Amino acid sequence: MLKKVIHFTSIIFSLFTVVLSFNSCKNTTESKLVYTENNTIKQNVKQKEQEITWTNELEGERLLQVINRGAMKLGQDVTYSKELYKIDPAVQQAVYPSLEDFGSLDTQNLRPAVKNKLNAFCKAFASEKHNGAESYFSRKYIFNYVFFVNDFEAGWQKNFNKKIPSETELFTKWIFGEPFIGSDIMQIPVRFYTDCGTIDVTVFLTSQGNNEFYQICIDRWQKV
Repeated sequence: MLKKVIHFTSIIFSLFTVVLSFNSCKNTTESKLVYTENNTIKQNVKQKEQEITWTNELEGERLLQVINRGAMKLGQDVTYSKELYKIDPAVQQAVYPSLEDFGSLDTQNLRPAVKNKLNAFCKAFASEKHNGAESYFSRKYIFNYVFFVNDFEAGWQKNFNKKIPSETELFTKWIFGEPFIGSDIMQIPVRFYTDCGTIDVTVFLTSQGNNEFYQICIDRWQKV
């Protein structure tokens, strides 16, 4: 009887030892798997970072600039948000209209003296017999003014099917387009509005000195 008890106890102890050994091996295996898995993820992330192609920084200088709050007159407790940035006078740019068949009306680069001279010429040319318009042309290129007048009067009859009015001004108004300003010449688009339609021309002036006119080209007639 005693031998049976001892034998049974030995069997129980052996089974308990086997269970402990199995659990120990299981934990060790899981630990190794977890370590291996973490290590693999780390390597993958590092490899992905090395494979990424980074773009150049956009507006790097602008991002480092200190924002001037003085122009907006903000209180210290007001946050300078993107909504305020949109209406900040310090960063706003002028917006000029544009006509599809004429171009931009941005004349900010046109000096007031040149604009005044161009207005005076248009007013003179619109008068009866273009009284005084020739005085704005350079004497050296006065023949270009004569050619322009001939083309203008012939084109009026051809494109508007009417005679040029003799008792009223030719134009109801005129507008200037965005000029091209070079070192020697300026090209300024002009649109004349009449009761019959519109006339687009390009006026060429010298950039230096008195900004004399030396040529005018008719670009387009548009009947209404």
